[in-house]
Amino acid sequence: MTFSMHRISVPVYDQMLTNLDYVLEQGAAYAAEKGLDESELLERRLAPDMFTLAGQVQRACEHSAVAMSRLAGIEPPALSTEPDTSIAGARARIAASRNFINAINPDQLEGNPDRPITVKVRLGEVSWPAQDYLLHFAKAHFYFHVTTAYDILRHEGVDIGKIDYLGAIMKDKFKGQR
Repeated sequence: MTFSMHRISVPVYDQMLTNLDYVLEQGAAYAAEKGLDESELLERRLAPDMFTLAGQVQRACEHSAVAMSRLAGIEPPALSTEPDTSIAGARARIAASRNFINAINPDQLEGNPDRPITVKVRLGEVSWPAQDYLLHFAKAHFYFHVTTAYDILRHEGVDIGKIDYLGAIMKDKFKGQR
């Protein structure tokens, strides 16, 4: 099997954003059941110096869409920099990110896996070969924020489990089980 930047990025980001959308849907149901305002749920965080649930979703969407734009050599989507105040807004952000990512075709990502990708971070600029950028930087950041969003929802009492985090890849294997 040939290494494909598209195969190891687009379907993976799409799967996890789909799963994030699902757990947010469960969060909306939980908020309605408990009489909790969705904006309050979106403001929850695990620690005082961490992003809120809304911030985690926002960063997951940014890290996936911006990473794909860098790898494809195209402009990133114009995602709002304001945190969402409703779960519907957060889910719309996820949908926009998924649409952007899924519009990238394999030819846009192939080529030299060692081409440099340069990123400005808090400490300055850093460059990696494209393949390393995707595998060791972009995906790590993305998974961190998706996992933290899941953890906030779980911590707040939303009835979700690991199979919900993993999504269809597991649900298809264990239909009806949790």
